[in-house]
Formats: sequence, C-alpha cells, structure tokens
Amino acid sequence: MHPIPPLRIIIVEDLPGIRQDLEDFLRQQPGFTVIGACATVHEAIVLIHATKPDLLLLDINLPDGTGFDILEQMSPPHPKVIFLTAHAEHTIKAIRYGAIDYLLKPLNEKELTEALQRVISAQPLLQEQIAITLHSFRKNKLQDHLALRTQQFVQIVELKEICYLQVDNGCTTVYINGGKKLVTTRTLKDYEEQLSGASFLRTHKSYLVNELYIHRYHPKEGILCLKDGTQIPVSLRKKEMIGLYFKTLWALCTGSSS
Repeated sequence: MHPIPPLRIIIVEDLPGIRQDLEDFLRQQPGFTVIGACATVHEAIVLIHATKPDLLLLDINLPDGTGFDILEQMSPPHPKVIFLTAHAEHTIKAIRYGAIDYLLKPLNEKELTEALQRVISAQPLLQEQIAITLHSFRKNKLQDHLALRTQQFVQIVELKEICYLQVDNGCTTVYINGGKKLVTTRTLKDYEEQLSGASFLRTHKSYLVNELYIHRYHPKEGILCLKDGTQIPVSLRKKEMIGLYFKTLWALCTGSSS
C-alpha cells in the first residue's frame, strides 16, 4: 500500500510575520508541505498556475486586490481553500454561503490544526461554490443558493427548496422539499446567522423553518404544521415572536392594522 502524499500548500498572505509563522507551523505538521508563499494577487495567480497546489491558505485583503480575485481567475480543477480574514461580517457570510472554510486573525494554532484536519477529507472546490461566494461578496446581499457541506461532499441547494433545519447531537440536518435530507457539519446558529433576512423563522432551539412551507399554526399546543404534515414545535420563548409574525401576516392579508 503506497503512502498518501502530503497536501501541497501555497500561502497567500501579505504580512511577512504571519506568512513566516504559517510556514514554520506547517513544517511541523505531518501530511502537509509548503510549496510556495507570496503576498499579492498577481504573484498568487502565477504561482498557482505553475504549481497546481492542493490547498491555498488565502488572505482576503491583499495589496493589489482580494483573495476572491484569485478564486475568480483560477481554472478547474480547483484546489481546496482556507480563507484568512480579520473582519467584515458580510465577507464571512459570503464564505459561509459557499461552505468554504475560514480562520479569523489573529490565528489560533488549535483552530488552524482543526481546519487542516477538516481539509484533508474535504473535496476540492466546486465551480458553483466559488460562484456563490463571489456573488454574495460582490453584491453584499442575500444569496438564493446555499452550499451545504457534509462529511462526504458539498451540495448546492436553492433556499426555496429548504423546508426546515433541525439540530441533533451537534449536527444540523437540512430537510429539502421532496423528502430528501442532508446532515451537515455546521451548527444551527451558523445557519440562522447566514439566513438572517431570508424567509426563515427560529421556532425553537432545535428548529429553523422556511416560511414558504408553513401551513398552519396551533398557538395553544405550540405547534407549526408544514405543508407536508410535519409538526414543528414552538418553544415558550419563541411563542410571542411567532404570534407576532402571524398577526403581522394577517394584517397584511386583510389590510387590517388591528
């Protein structure tokens, strides 16, 4: 049985101190080898085309552009990517929409180790993941697609096809119209933050529901019935919010302000 070759990494980071720290850290990690490091978009594109790396550690803000500019100019097959970012909520949201991994600066060795372990079993980026991420970043608005990352693959799903999400034992199961479901690696809180502003209601600590699939609400029992018959619990803490949602909806439908 042949040994698995190490993942070949390029570091794209404009701060020399962080770049050097990453190189030093990666030299100590089995299964990884640094084949290049650079500080600009232009240098990165030349280096990526010449070496075809397996993984990019990719800073977002670079002197001549952004890490997203590099993604846009890569041709398939795409390497795996871990973004490095210091801030910008909408930037992180764009990365999450595309289900691409990221690390916040200042970098933490434990979190870096965990991200590297995740990336070993991750698939190379899909063109659709890159398109979703770029569109969300450039337009800074809600996406109509979501990249769902499971342990085995990434699947692109339209938001309107997601019925509800349920958390169980730390994993989030996404229930899709037509009876399909996917167990994903992100938390329900992650999805709630991503989908803020979209048509999703947090009815319970374990449930996030797409308004499009709500059929009936039983306030006394604290139950939402979906169009397919699924019953979703409404917690005591969420009853007031859900009641207000239906009151507002009723007012809009009837033209009543009472």
